Amino acid sequence: MNTVQFAFIAVSVLALLTAPFWSAMLPSHLALMQALTLACIWAIFAMGWDIQSGYTGYISFGHSVLSGAAGYTTAMLIYNVDPNMSLWITIPLSVVMTVLIGLVIALPSLRLRGPYFSLITFAAVLVFYRMLRPLSEYTGGETGISRNIYTYGSDTTILGFELFYYEVRYYIALVPMLLVALGLLYISRSNNGMVFKAIRENESAVEAAGLDATKFKIWSFAVSSVPMGIGGVLLVHRFGTVNPELFVIVDNSIEMIAMAVLGGIGSILGPVAGAFFFIVANDYVLPGVGNVLPIIDFGTTTRYAVLWTLVLLVLVFARDGLGRKLWNWLGRLGGDDR
Repeated sequence: MNTVQFAFIAVSVLALLTAPFWSAMLPSHLALMQALTLACIWAIFAMGWDIQSGYTGYISFGHSVLSGAAGYTTAMLIYNVDPNMSLWITIPLSVVMTVLIGLVIALPSLRLRGPYFSLITFAAVLVFYRMLRPLSEYTGGETGISRNIYTYGSDTTILGFELFYYEVRYYIALVPMLLVALGLLYISRSNNGMVFKAIRENESAVEAAGLDATKFKIWSFAVSSVPMGIGGVLLVHRFGTVNPELFVIVDNSIEMIAMAVLGGIGSILGPVAGAFFFIVANDYVLPGVGNVLPIIDFGTTTRYAVLWTLVLLVLVFARDGLGRKLWNWLGRLGGDDR
């Protein structure tokens, strides 16, 4: 990392930390803060997917099961145990449940190679979705659970600055996102992270070197389950409800993949950039364009058509992702000839 790249990271983090203040000067301040809050949560999901699929090359379509497991665990704890249960309690309990369910998926499926792992993770989403109906006494079935689930955040004052509830809610999502990013960056640069990438490049060579590739693949899935659990808890409290359409459907897994593709698969920070681009564009920028140019109907269908077209273009013309291309350009700008 050269000076220009470091400065870019520092400015980006500073912009995120001060977002409630500078965003107040922009139109639709509340809508932007809500989009940034959601982007933080989806960035956690995208990073969780990336440390497993992006680094090992085993593409998962089932990570929405992990976020759904955390969401339902949190909702059932609040509904059945304590309506005022703190995030400090729901997050660790939900993460433990998410890791256990992740291992149930990973232990049999990651012993396979090729497309079979992806097919099993896809099937896991369908199984989890179908199980919610017969267990409706606990899960709420297709309608989910919304009773007694509080949405976090309230007006407060920090260092003399008054923050409204939606700004507090933003920080409650931002801080875990930054911590997850630091943790996953550390893992990705550790010996385990190097083995993950080696599996992606040549799994047979890893086995020939005397390493148990299956063990490392399962470890990567367990690691990825932790951010999925954290994000799932935050998402429940963001919306105050949990249901299959919001948490479990395979569309969620595909959106995580799209965010990683936009930013750059196998880079941790790339999926963060992709998540912010995807969510802010979908929830703030494109609706804003529609308000300025009412002749263009930027409803949900149109917005997704625009974003998915962009994802396809990136897959065809910039497979490394827009985030990685920007990073490489900053490297050259700072004197890195690579």
